[in-house]
Amino acid sequence: MREAVCWRAIELTFEGSGEHRNPYLDVQVDVIFRGPRGLEILRPAFWDGDRTWRVRFAPTRPGHWRYEVRSAEDAALDGAHGALLATDARGPGAVHHRGFLRRSADGRHLEHADGTPFFWLGDTHWRFTTEHWDAANKPGWHSWFRGSVDKRVGQGFTVYQANLMLFDWGATDSRYFLPGGLFEQPDLAFFREVVDPRMAYLAERGLVVALGLGWHQAVDENLDGVRRFAREVVARYGAYPVVWTLGGEVAGYKPALRPNRIDRWRQVARTIQSTDGYDHPRTAHSTTERPLAPYYQGEDWLTFTLNQHGHGDRDLSTVHYRDYFAAHPATPLVEGESFYEGLTSVEYAGRRTVTDAMVRHVAYRAFQSGCCGYSYGAQGCWNGALEWAEHATTWGDLPWYEGIDLPGGEQMGHLRRFYESLPWTQLRPAPCLSSGSGINDAFYPPDVSADASRSTVVLFFSETYHRGVGHAEVFGTQAVPYSVRWFDPRTGVAHRAPDALPVGGRLGVPDKPDDRDWLLVLQTVPPTTARNRI
Repeated sequence: MREAVCWRAIELTFEGSGEHRNPYLDVQVDVIFRGPRGLEILRPAFWDGDRTWRVRFAPTRPGHWRYEVRSAEDAALDGAHGALLATDARGPGAVHHRGFLRRSADGRHLEHADGTPFFWLGDTHWRFTTEHWDAANKPGWHSWFRGSVDKRVGQGFTVYQANLMLFDWGATDSRYFLPGGLFEQPDLAFFREVVDPRMAYLAERGLVVALGLGWHQAVDENLDGVRRFAREVVARYGAYPVVWTLGGEVAGYKPALRPNRIDRWRQVARTIQSTDGYDHPRTAHSTTERPLAPYYQGEDWLTFTLNQHGHGDRDLSTVHYRDYFAAHPATPLVEGESFYEGLTSVEYAGRRTVTDAMVRHVAYRAFQSGCCGYSYGAQGCWNGALEWAEHATTWGDLPWYEGIDLPGGEQMGHLRRFYESLPWTQLRPAPCLSSGSGINDAFYPPDVSADASRSTVVLFFSETYHRGVGHAEVFGTQAVPYSVRWFDPRTGVAHRAPDALPVGGRLGVPDKPDDRDWLLVLQTVPPTTARNRI
């Protein structure tokens, strides 16, 4: 009996009749897997040339599994069956041990199948299929794609945000289909040689892939073709740790086309929902708009919101996050695109290169505002630029080998470790600070989050916060000692400060160490620890 490992994809091969002119269009094959405790998972199979059909399956529980093939169009496939033995989960990543993702019970974050909170820290590679597999024009590197993945894994990233069809995909051509056969004749060699190895490598390294099918215009011409393509993608990659993001900026920005595109992508989402037996989280990469894109809120297929706060083209105030949670308190929010590092911003007052400080600002403010994830991007990496000025458009001209080393990537790892050292899923925006300064209160207030009991309070001070101009206080605190520590988001190093005791429910806040951005963490000291410090 063949063995499989829980949460790791295994591939099974079947032989069809070979009697069909175009098996991709004319034959549908599903495989039902039945496991311990009545578990049942339906997986679509995919045609892989000639008479070959394959299904990829990841068992979700150890024990014996049996499977049966169903196909109304191909009698040679219909009824084929077998069994496999699933062993305990193992692997290098949390997803290999804790399972695929789902929405948490409180509707504020994502979690693994075993209930462990999932910290979304994404890196954006829209053109990932163009990144070289066995070559790299960076000294000491041998693979553009694998080297970039390995570096981000080492830095602490958990999500790889990507899209399949490229920006320049049109109604007559695509790398995923043979010339002249758009949505009719898949380029199986391209899938086998380019896409499949990349998806398998990402899964093996323990990353969740936030995968989109294409960009907003993909649904304009042939909706049925896109839905069939969606089924193919679920069949090939649905046994990996994935999140379905539908497509990039699904509504687009042309007013006359937006209603049709929103509805068509909705139909694609429902196709994915009905095809994916694992029920992986589903969302849509949204257009940047204010209020935050509302077009799918409340629909049963939407697991969480993947927002695009933008690159300065619209107001970046946290008030938009506040309004979102007021309207949708039980739908998790991930900030999926804002201020890619090294990119040329599009702010109203002018354009400038996005620095690591600007990235830290939007990333920490997102978490302080209640977001459960943030997707980083580096110029040259998000757009797959092999050399200077390639794919530059209006966004910048860095190549990937410069972008991959920008300092913000390492600093995003510090962000993850910082929040995971705290009860981060319990933190909510908490307007519980008076800065004691008119200018800070009016223009540069810190972003404050806290748990319900105020036993943990986190304050993010931006570089614009003025030092030495008032005495800041956190109010609503418990009447117990608090530990105080400063966290440097550039280095990931924490600096202890003397414990503090609130007076009348108000706790004085020390001035930040210098004029740069800092985080301050206040946490109640357990009674035994407090006594030992006396």
